[in-house]
Amino acid sequence: MAEHPPWEDLPALCWEEVLRRLVSADDLESVSSVCKRLLHICSTVRSSLSINHLQTNHLQTRRYVGSLLRRFTSLKSIDLSSFHGDPSSVLLQIAQFPLPLDRLDLSNQESLRFGGLREMGSKFGALRVLVLSRIGLLGDADLVSIAECFPALEELDISYPLQSDSARVTDDGISDLSRKLQRLSRMKLSGNRSLSDQSLVVLSVNCPSLREVKFTGCGLITGRGIASLIVNRPHLVSLALHYKTLGADLCEELVDSFGHARGFISLDFSGSFIWDGLLMAVAEANIPLKRLILSHALGFSFDGIRMIMLCHQDIEVLDLEAVRFLTDDDMSVICEYLRSLTHINISSCSNLTMATLYKLMTQCPFLKAIKMQKTNLREDDANETDIVVNSQVRYLRIPYNGKLTDECLKKIGRMCPNLQYLDVSNCLKITGDGISGVLKSCPEICYLKISGLENIRNLCIDIELPRLEVLQAEGLKLNEEQLAAFISRCCHLKNLNLMDSVHPSNKGVKKLMKNCYTLRGINQRNYNYGRGDFPFSDWELSMRSSLRRIVPPSGLVSSKSRDFFLKHWLSRQG
Repeated sequence: MAEHPPWEDLPALCWEEVLRRLVSADDLESVSSVCKRLLHICSTVRSSLSINHLQTNHLQTRRYVGSLLRRFTSLKSIDLSSFHGDPSSVLLQIAQFPLPLDRLDLSNQESLRFGGLREMGSKFGALRVLVLSRIGLLGDADLVSIAECFPALEELDISYPLQSDSARVTDDGISDLSRKLQRLSRMKLSGNRSLSDQSLVVLSVNCPSLREVKFTGCGLITGRGIASLIVNRPHLVSLALHYKTLGADLCEELVDSFGHARGFISLDFSGSFIWDGLLMAVAEANIPLKRLILSHALGFSFDGIRMIMLCHQDIEVLDLEAVRFLTDDDMSVICEYLRSLTHINISSCSNLTMATLYKLMTQCPFLKAIKMQKTNLREDDANETDIVVNSQVRYLRIPYNGKLTDECLKKIGRMCPNLQYLDVSNCLKITGDGISGVLKSCPEICYLKISGLENIRNLCIDIELPRLEVLQAEGLKLNEEQLAAFISRCCHLKNLNLMDSVHPSNKGVKKLMKNCYTLRGINQRNYNYGRGDFPFSDWELSMRSSLRRIVPPSGLVSSKSRDFFLKHWLSRQG
């Protein structure tokens, strides 16, 4: 009798601890395919589920949803934001299962006037988080229903509803809601244009646990309302606003209110008109500031930024996108003060060059993510001895740098050897030599975006890329042989985007499918195969069981192939 593998003796509790450390549901699915025992354990470990819309009849939808709910018995979060049909039957089905649910996302629905919501409330009255972003028709009566159905809510998102005369959220609705939801700690109100200062006042008075409020795009809210919120709730930890008042109303009350603040970890002034006096009030506030967002803000100077950097040197996340006066010298000062930075966004700052990138690498040892889209990265005179390795940087987004050369990109690769995410799309001077060079220096890359590169015909990949999982290659001008050679090096590729790219033959795509055993999604929109059907037969779809998403060339999928794929996919869910 053959001996069974030693890992089969590992207790289920040990497996659960191991599997909970996996990053994504994709990883769980890979493990679940090993054997029935691991399939069962993975099903009990999974805590979140997104239910997408399928072009099926009512019976097939019920079967699909029922199979998922029977399999995943420990779900704490369900996301229906991509389900575009009537959610009533889905909610009624969910209510029949004894799930430990504490988060529900119903975003993007036409309205909340459908069945199943009260049933969900009676079954999951302890729901903590409800996301209702971009609801088509949302009014005060809906807020009252929400509060009655889910009285234990701690987080509520009603951002960006479709405004209409027949349904809109007003101060009265927020007042009724705030009196009923005593545990509310996080509220997102952005895009509700009828709300005024009164909404902030009633939230701050009626919700003693309030810690985070976001209200960008609420044009009737003024500095006085924001000041009342801060004074009434000095231990707020996060505030996101969109303050556009100009000229005489540089609200002194708002400036003074920061003297009461004690808890702010995150401040988001993106798109606001602010001034140095307000930034200096933030600098002098006794707050544990870790995150500062000033993207697209106006009305201030570097003096205001300098004061905050000097007084709050523990800032870890800094967003200065489109703060167009920034120079390399300014960034040198910021790097000197903020040694604890982990994430920075300085995109659309056209004065910034490679000198800023060198400073970030040298003086910010904990930096993990850099965004420098649409800056002025270009060839410089730096020597190899000037290059400092920063092994912490994992994420680099530098698209639309039209002067970025292959040599620059290779230097960046040598500085960031542990990169996992790289976006150099639409950097028109980059050639295949630059791409192959950075891949050799950064073997850990798992997400690569090279869309729109026009001079990449000399691409030659002669190394294995076992970590690469996502390849975004829209509009790429590679021939069939080059594409196949590239893909053959990516043994764990999961998602491939070839939209608007060179048009390989059916044979080339079939070869690609055969070699990519882990492929889960492929986008081939705007391909032109000429005559013939989509190049995946029923047999190929059944053999490539990992596939979850296919965006084919328009009009090239036969009803037979589509129906087979749907039938086969549904059968795997049970």
